Amino acid sequence: MFDKAFELTMRSLSGEELTDDEKKYVRERNAKYELVRYLYTEKVRHDGVDLLNFQFSPGDSFVDTPIIDIVNGLLEVNKAIKNGDYEVLDFGDSNWVDNPPHTGKEKTTL
Repeated sequence: MFDKAFELTMRSLSGEELTDDEKKYVRERNAKYELVRYLYTEKVRHDGVDLLNFQFSPGDSFVDTPIIDIVNGLLEVNKAIKNGDYEVLDFGDSNWVDNPPHTGKEKTTL
């Protein structure tokens, strides 16, 4: 579940010494993440949305995917949401939308 950068960061924080290659990988991944955030934020601001901060969860192939492809993918998701095309966001786990999970607790009113 954890990606390589997360594992390396946790090892470093726990006091374990990383190799030069591992340190380089973490630096490059973090720089790429910040660059994607910056480009996406600037594009959205240019389009008239006053976005103050933007965070996302990189996938497994984040390091291998070109920066512009990642930014364009994020922009496509925004475009789909604006157009009401929510099928783009279907992860196959939305079966509870019409039937929310039951906690077993009594319903109360405020």
